[in-house]
Amino acid sequence: MREINKLYFSNFLQGFSTIASVTFTLYFLSHGLTQYQIGLLFGIFMVSMALFQIPTGGFADSFGHKESVVIGLIIHSLSFLIFALFPHFLGFVIGMLLAALGLAFQTGAYSSLMLNILGKIDRKNEFEKVIGRCNSLFETSAISACFIGPMIYKYYPRSTQVIAFLVMFLSGIVVCSVKWDFVKNENFIHTYILKIRKGTILTIKNIRLLSLVVIGIALTVSRMVMNQNITQPYQIQIGIDVGNIGIVAALVGIITILVSSAAYKISKRVSPVSSILLMLLVPAFSCFVLGVNNNLIIGVLFTLIFYSGHAYRDPVLSKIINDEVTDTERSTMVSTTVFLSSIIVGILFPFWGKIIDISGIRVVLYSLGVFTLIIGISGSYLFYKSKSENSVFK
Repeated sequence: MREINKLYFSNFLQGFSTIASVTFTLYFLSHGLTQYQIGLLFGIFMVSMALFQIPTGGFADSFGHKESVVIGLIIHSLSFLIFALFPHFLGFVIGMLLAALGLAFQTGAYSSLMLNILGKIDRKNEFEKVIGRCNSLFETSAISACFIGPMIYKYYPRSTQVIAFLVMFLSGIVVCSVKWDFVKNENFIHTYILKIRKGTILTIKNIRLLSLVVIGIALTVSRMVMNQNITQPYQIQIGIDVGNIGIVAALVGIITILVSSAAYKISKRVSPVSSILLMLLVPAFSCFVLGVNNNLIIGVLFTLIFYSGHAYRDPVLSKIINDEVTDTERSTMVSTTVFLSSIIVGILFPFWGKIIDISGIRVVLYSLGVFTLIIGISGSYLFYKSKSENSVFK
């Protein structure tokens, strides 16, 4: 488990990059961006990441999962440095493009690297537990960053971006030290193209995977609009000082740790469809309550409940998706599912930002609740009705 422990440490370091993201929305707004422009920025991020997903997934399957993760972390770290050095719309666009490319290199490759290492020590059945622990360590580190970040931001806004750059870069160095021998094929380019083609075709033919894409769209839109447009200004609206918004973020982190740690135990006691419905209903209901709320305590409480639903989603949905893909094209197929959901979410993102500019946060909260239920339950029904030759849930 020594190499898995290195991945744990890498996730812990990545969690501290939250020192920048805990005030992302306020940072962008303070440099003159509108909610629509923030939505456009993250739309560019999502579409770019979608376009990068399949080739980077093929890179990981052909040239090495560890190599892909290391490259991704280093490129991702540079995005924070760009945010600090060039705090204007064009600089933010460049930073988003780097972040998208960096995350694309990591998507699929990280989980595949974990599975490979666990398989080597005959503990592959512990994947869900390991990824849940990774999430917990990420959130543990993020909690301390959440407390520190807003206090630093209040006086030195750009410095939080520099700190995030340093810890993310160091995380890449840690993964680089992981000992894992990846067997490369002699004809790299030929194998690379074949894996992209085969993995993409297998994904599109798998109705259950496509249904999970639909569910992912509903949940990703919900969480990203909350993260990037709503949560921080919403806290200001209900009376929380900018220097204290990290307290709520830290509480979110604690809830996320608890839920992520228990998620794999809960999911084993219920069906996949029941798990999916749980991860949809909790955020949707929370959006409705937050939309009518003017009370600080209720606002904080249902913000925590909203993120608890997403904390359950991360390890469980990842497990369901991995059970639907083949071992030889795992990274490519996982990347393809992210590609399909990301490009749609990216196209929709500016739309949500524009609604906030026109109608306000509360209208968007209602709309997010409805959107999550309609799109998410449609995907759940498709998942329930379909069958998969690869799935362990048939």
